[in-house]
Amino acid sequence: MFRSRAISRLLCHHRVTNTTNYARPCVNNVCIIRDQTRNLNTVTVEDSYVKKFMNAVGWMDQSRTRLKLTGYFLYESIPYKVAYADWFESLDLPDTFASWFNVTELHVWMLMVRYMAEDVALQVSEKKKYIKGDGHFVRNCIIEALWADVGNKIKLLEGANPAIARKQVSELSEQFQAALVAYDEGLEDDKVLAAAIWRRFYFMSPDVKAEHVERIVKYIRHQLSQLDKIPSGELAWKPNINWLSILEP
Repeated sequence: MFRSRAISRLLCHHRVTNTTNYARPCVNNVCIIRDQTRNLNTVTVEDSYVKKFMNAVGWMDQSRTRLKLTGYFLYESIPYKVAYADWFESLDLPDTFASWFNVTELHVWMLMVRYMAEDVALQVSEKKKYIKGDGHFVRNCIIEALWADVGNKIKLLEGANPAIARKQVSELSEQFQAALVAYDEGLEDDKVLAAAIWRRFYFMSPDVKAEHVERIVKYIRHQLSQLDKIPSGELAWKPNINWLSILEP
């Protein structure tokens, strides 16, 4: 259906020949809390005299540096391993930058859900008190990597105007925040999740095939289940995520 694959070829070529410059973008944070949580601060390094000395003189925090690299590597598993062409062709999605972003955004959200489970939510009276930790920090690093990659890919588009590009990134940022909230609301309810996918991927088109939305929902459930099975230490030290193809059951 979509015979012209210019965007796919362009992004694939950029993925092979370029590395990402992870400059921190301006983006608001959205907290994702899960009832079942893992131990806090599972990705740390023991204190040493060298580390204490560097911290005392204002040098880098080794544990934070390691966590930041983890966030970057986690993000890179998406553009390097997700089969975007399969998504576009099998789900009737246009081969455009917007479709690329929507697919990438969804995978980023799944990583955020998994890593935010590294933090804890304490029950205080009738409310939950959220305790920020390693998961919160790594989540922010994943978001940094996303926006740096978006900025680089927009520059590759033919005839890209810097002023227009900045405006488009700002609009994408707002859409990104709204999508995170919508996906969060669907964590425990397939119908709510399907509605979020219908709005985000198909813009509430009445012509969309229900089986396409259903396939994405099943894909999300499977991937979240697989991510949850990865031990904290393995996820931190070997953040090498193998994303299942959308074509597989």
